[in-house]
Formats: sequence, structure tokens, C-alpha cells
Amino acid sequence: MTISASTLRAMGVNLTLALAVMFGVAGCIPTEPTIPPRPTVIVITAEGPYFTGFDDPTGWLVGGGSASEGQIVDGRYLLTVTRPDTLAWTHQQRSFGDGVYEVEAALISGAEASAYGLLLLGSSDVGSFIYCMITGDGRYDIGYCEEGCQRQESLIGGFTLAYAIRTGGATNYLRVELNDGQLNFAVNGTAVSQVTNLTYNEGLVGLVGESSHFGGFQAAFDNLSVVEKSGG
Repeated sequence: MTISASTLRAMGVNLTLALAVMFGVAGCIPTEPTIPPRPTVIVITAEGPYFTGFDDPTGWLVGGGSASEGQIVDGRYLLTVTRPDTLAWTHQQRSFGDGVYEVEAALISGAEASAYGLLLLGSSDVGSFIYCMITGDGRYDIGYCEEGCQRQESLIGGFTLAYAIRTGGATNYLRVELNDGQLNFAVNGTAVSQVTNLTYNEGLVGLVGESSHFGGFQAAFDNLSVVEKSGG
């Protein structure tokens, strides 16, 4: 599937290190939109591939709020969303641009309609970002959030079935490649979607989850890696 997304707003950020790494959380259809807390940042230069096996919480928030929680357990990052129809996210401290992003992800508990995956190109306050998510019932979506997810929109027309996705609690291998305005999304080695004509600068990478109207859920993530494009 190839979709043009030329209207996506540029989300430019500097390379940053968060002094306080915070969760973001937003209702999918808030009646009174609330802008989430903004972390204080400083500019820092970082180079080279990034990898974490989540063996310790360094650089990632561990703790909970009113609607979400993050924990490091047995070498995995567990993202829990406790409210229905809620999007929650967390992130690490470096910015990346074009390159290959990979992570292992599995649904631990909750409705199979729950979605979880990668946050990409996040602004320094993580108020805007692109996401690539899958669900426990075999669907995927690529979209973006702006203004603390007061505005959320799919870039492919909504969640779409893909037989490459392993359903239930099975582990799935997500791979996203960004290259000169093109995003390629693959699951378990199979290409599922492509979005073109994106405009972006470097941004933060993280993890994201979205609960369904059936209630909350928990997802586990492991072996997150980013290899930037040479010269990027």
C-alpha cells in the first residue's frame, strides 16, 4: 500500500537530552483537551547506533500516572495503559533521522484490539510524533499526533489487516525504515505499508500504546535498535 502524505507538518527538533523523561498520555477523543507536561531539555550531540535490551531503566521513565505505567521487568519494557480509548507514550533521550528502527513487541494482557508499537521523530517536548503500531488481532496503523495528541490522524486510512502480524500474545518484530521522506513499515520480515512525501527533521524515538474502548492493556517491548543512514 502506498499513500501520499504531503500535508504532514514538519516536526523539526534539535538533538536533545531530557533532564526529566516523562510519559505522555492523551485520550483519543478528549472532551477537554489537556496539554501534557513538557520536559526541560538541553542540546547534546550523540552519534552512532542505538540499542537497548531494557536490562536497566537508564534513559527511560519507570513509574506510573493516572492512566499509564512503565516498568523494566525481566529485560523488557512493560507499557501499561489503564484507561479505555487512551494513547500513552514514553521515549528515550536521543534524536534520530533517516535510518532503520527495530523493536520486538508483544501483547501481554488486555483486549486484542489494543495497539502498540514505535514512536518516531518526536518533537523535543514529544507533543508531536509519527507512530507505527500493530494490534493483537492482526491490524496495523501508521499515523501522527500533534499538539500533545489533541490532533491525531492516520496516514493510511486507519487500522488495516495484515496477515504477517502474529495475533494474541505472540512476539512480533517491527521494522521501520525512514529514507528521504519515505517510510516503509515491515512486520516479521514482511512489508505491510509505505508512506511517501513525508517532511521531517530528526526527532526522538520511543514506545507508544493505544487502548481500545474495551479497556486497558499491557504490552512488552525488547531489543530496540536504531541504525541511522550513513551521512545522516
